[in-house]
Amino acid sequence: MNRSQKNIALLIGALCLCCFPLTAKAIALKAATPNRTEVPCYEKYELTLDLHTDAKNPFDPDEIDVEADFTGPQGLHFRVPGFLYQPFTTRMQGNEEQMVPTGAPVWMVRFAPNRVGRWTCRISAHDASGTVVLPLLHFTCVPSSSPGFIRRDPHNPFLFAYSNGKPYFPVGEDMCWAGSGGSTEFNRWLADLSAHGGNWIRLWMFHWHHTDIEWSGPPPGEGEDRFIGTHGLGYYALDNAWMVDRILDLAAKYHVNVMLCLGTYGEFTTGGYFNEGMWAQNPYNAANGGPCQKPDDFWTNPIAQKYYQQRLRYLAARYGWRTNLFGWEFWNEANPPASWVQMMGDYLKGMGPDAGHPADPYRHLVSTTYGNPAIWQLPEVDFTMTHNYGTGNIPDWAPVVHTDALENRKYGKPHFMAEFGIDWRSSDAKYDPEGKGVNLHNALWSSIVSGDAATAMIWWWNNYVAPKHLYSLFDAPAKFIASVPWQEGTWQPANCDQPQTLGQKPVFYDAVFTPQLGWERSAENFTLTSAGTVIGGALPTYLFSPGKPDLRSVPTFHVHFSRPGRFVLHIYQVSNFANLRVLLDGKPVAEFDLPAAPPKNGQKPEYKETQFEPQYNIYLATYDKDYGIEVPAGDHTITLDVVDGDWLSLHSMILTNYLDGHYAPLDCYALTNGKMALLWVQNKAYNWLNVYENHPIPPVEATTTVLHGLPNGRYQVQWWDTITGKITGTTEVLCHDGRLSLSLPSIATDRAAKILPLNTTAHR
Repeated sequence: MNRSQKNIALLIGALCLCCFPLTAKAIALKAATPNRTEVPCYEKYELTLDLHTDAKNPFDPDEIDVEADFTGPQGLHFRVPGFLYQPFTTRMQGNEEQMVPTGAPVWMVRFAPNRVGRWTCRISAHDASGTVVLPLLHFTCVPSSSPGFIRRDPHNPFLFAYSNGKPYFPVGEDMCWAGSGGSTEFNRWLADLSAHGGNWIRLWMFHWHHTDIEWSGPPPGEGEDRFIGTHGLGYYALDNAWMVDRILDLAAKYHVNVMLCLGTYGEFTTGGYFNEGMWAQNPYNAANGGPCQKPDDFWTNPIAQKYYQQRLRYLAARYGWRTNLFGWEFWNEANPPASWVQMMGDYLKGMGPDAGHPADPYRHLVSTTYGNPAIWQLPEVDFTMTHNYGTGNIPDWAPVVHTDALENRKYGKPHFMAEFGIDWRSSDAKYDPEGKGVNLHNALWSSIVSGDAATAMIWWWNNYVAPKHLYSLFDAPAKFIASVPWQEGTWQPANCDQPQTLGQKPVFYDAVFTPQLGWERSAENFTLTSAGTVIGGALPTYLFSPGKPDLRSVPTFHVHFSRPGRFVLHIYQVSNFANLRVLLDGKPVAEFDLPAAPPKNGQKPEYKETQFEPQYNIYLATYDKDYGIEVPAGDHTITLDVVDGDWLSLHSMILTNYLDGHYAPLDCYALTNGKMALLWVQNKAYNWLNVYENHPIPPVEATTTVLHGLPNGRYQVQWWDTITGKITGTTEVLCHDGRLSLSLPSIATDRAAKILPLNTTAHR
């Protein structure tokens, strides 16, 4: 070796000493201590590892990768990552719950065996210094009463079931965070929900409330507390991760399943009505050291995608063994591209390019909000969800839930309304100060008989349901649901004729149709019947101009006026300005110019008030005013076209002299599996608005309806009290030519019914 070569060698050696100090130690994996050696099927097998590594970031599998390979009876094989864990306890400091560490961080492996018999486990660990492998471990899986993990029902694509085939119909509410009381509040709410038949909640992993494991913060320091709190992208808060464990443990104690929502739209926005915009603090933001210059980069940046998958891997390793983990919801009300949802679904489930290597070997359910047709059609997405709110303008959520359920059956997957409320801006307590819970009650019952896979989930859990003591409203729906043989056949919505009043003289009333559709493109053809029903889907709340081509439709309403009347729009808000053209039978008959900006000539504006929206550089005006046209008797079409401007919103459509008095003011929803049927009949006047305004709600007497879709024969009708969950009476009826005629009892509020072939009346 010449002098030059020696100098180069010395230089390389010096660099190696700088980059890899002599104090660096080889990875050491000395032991794995199990929590037990006999494990009930679907329960936790936990290994505590004696592992030492000099990896700087223990959450990055490129630096330190711990894996456990499990082999079970008949060649079953699972690969589960290890994860870093730290134990904590809680204490109350005044009214605030605090987490206190009770030990140092330690590596763990968690696993839930799914088959009785002998299992083996081989643990390996790898870092920059090399790979170590422990000797084979053995344990035995023994029988248990656990039904297993929650899946899509293999026999009914619209419902859920456990691994063992037992039906699972979620009954519950959103329970996304707690206040200063932390897990003590969750304990109280979960106990109350469970005591009244509830079995499902939705939990946000949200940094404001100690359940988000990754958010901006100072880099981790040294010592046992270095991973307490958030420390930026790629580092996880072990205290918050422990709190999620605690909440999931509490839920399991009360037999409640949990949908984990992993993020919310505010992480990509600024400002907002609730000041929920958090992009400035988002660890993915380049200003905080992240890879994204702007929010939309998150969906396409490869580094951002890798960090998100890294977090999914940690979550699946830590929580995936839990059978009460209902599923993963990637986002709350964000708008991810379908390609991103597919990528993350593939990563979790081991599909597509990740085939055979699932991050979640238990394959929990996967979904997200908001969805769209491209997302809902993905095989990686297991169920569909919607969120629906008003502004205090929708008097009843029963028809909203019903229409929503029918609209989403086209995807062939389980569906439910995962959030709803009377007003997105404030708690339902504002509209129900006495805590009667009429809107919650109606939404629960409507969802059961409309084809949903779960009850509609109310949003206002902490400032309405709990303080108003409304958990008892879940009792009767839960009892009714438990009495239904969901595993027998495919349940589908059934046609039920609009109930008619016996002996009613010809008379006509005004019809009020309430828009239900949110910020999305509506259908273009609707029929408004003289019975007060809508054919064609949810009525549009928003009418968009050509400036919003992705949302714009030009709706046409098919109507039949038995006598002359008026078609009246109650316009609520206008953005920027809107030029609304109304066509009768295809010909323009009215045009309304609706500006949102203050008049320049000092004239009095038509709107009630307006405000400037600086983020959009436009005015938003509240009109709260009627605009209408005259309509002659007969069949007609009415078309609404915002030909210029931005958009307007509708509170209602009023058709005068339109409702046929022969039809009873009842809504009737039904579900059948082709052998039996479920029915819910509601007095239309029984809604939160009439209760709030103290309007009388007269009972509806002497009415009949016809149910379609059952085989001919004799049936028993069980009438259920929707508050007590008890059967109040039975009758026998005949079905002839597929038509089952029913004489309805007096309907003061609502009634439910089960219609059973007489040879299957044992289903109770």
